[in-house]
Amino acid sequence: MLEVTNKRQLAMSDNILIQGIPELDHFYAFNVKDGDHFKLNRTAYWVLETIGAGRGFEDLITRYMVEFEVDINNARKDLHEVILFALKNKIIREVSDEKEKKVPGL
Repeated sequence: MLEVTNKRQLAMSDNILIQGIPELDHFYAFNVKDGDHFKLNRTAYWVLETIGAGRGFEDLITRYMVEFEVDINNARKDLHEVILFALKNKIIREVSDEKEKKVPGL
């Protein structure tokens, strides 16, 4: 089982573009290289957008708890589901190289 911890460093996978049209409640992740696409709910889109902004896991949990008004246990459970789905479908990836962990502007 995937263990979601603050030691995991996550980033958007290459060739992934996320797009949201909040007014219509439509959210998607597109792989611009192979054409795979995924319809997302608002929560999954928010998580991917936050990961794409280079936020660390502890910051992700804190922001999630505030944004969705949930306790830490529910935040971990929800994030576990979204992150597992995104890793399994190669929407995000684990960052292992220290050089890749640095996000310009943060």
